[in-house]
Amino acid sequence: MSNFNNLLHRNIKIGLEFRGLIQVARNTPTNLGYGNTYHSIKAMKNWVGQHYTQCNIVAPRLKRTTLKDTVGAVYSFLYDHIQYKQDKALQQIRSSANSWLNRKSGIDCKSYSVFASSILMCLNIKHYIRQIKQPLYRANRFTHVYVVVPYNQTTGTLNEGYYVIDATVKNNKEPLFTVKDDTYMDKLPHVGLNGSIKRATRAKRKPPTTKRKTVSAKKRKTVPRKKKTGLAGAVLMGLGAIVGLSQLTK
Repeated sequence: MSNFNNLLHRNIKIGLEFRGLIQVARNTPTNLGYGNTYHSIKAMKNWVGQHYTQCNIVAPRLKRTTLKDTVGAVYSFLYDHIQYKQDKALQQIRSSANSWLNRKSGIDCKSYSVFASSILMCLNIKHYIRQIKQPLYRANRFTHVYVVVPYNQTTGTLNEGYYVIDATVKNNKEPLFTVKDDTYMDKLPHVGLNGSIKRATRAKRKPPTTKRKTVSAKKRKTVPRKKKTGLAGAVLMGLGAIVGLSQLTK
């Protein structure tokens, strides 16, 4: 582990130009549960969704005229200003503000990816968090994670090519891998529901605005209504009573 820390160590910049642009955070831990790397990726996505707005101010400072240059600016910001430090057994998924608070002591690939994803979310740039299995290091396990940004920002497909943001390394190039798993990042709203759902009430229809022609009272003829008598009338009245009674008993 110390070998990775020494290998990926960098001399970070002071970053005075970014002071005050990222929210101040505390080192307050939140238990995100236990699980494998898929659980970690899910936790990362949820953490980005909850805290990406911490980058609302700094993100526009990193936007450039082209997607390629913007990706490069995000990578350089993360690599130049935040130290690398590999997590031990306890996996730490930091918000952007917490990573900035601990930038001198260091963060690992998961927190770099959360930070990069949060900036891209603020800039409405489609991207994925990618975890990979590497052929030369614990080949049967997912051991690394970073962000990929598709060239095609309309569909978000990766088939036409993509950029990489991997701030753990000096050269921002994608490492060799044998297996990959991509998680798309979006800002779709989610809600939790509990209890019964009320039916939507229909709005009352307004009367038509067009004026109708009316017939004068003098010309209108009234036809007296004949009362129903005899057997037919009694039968109809009986049916009405039965129907009414059945409605009350429901």
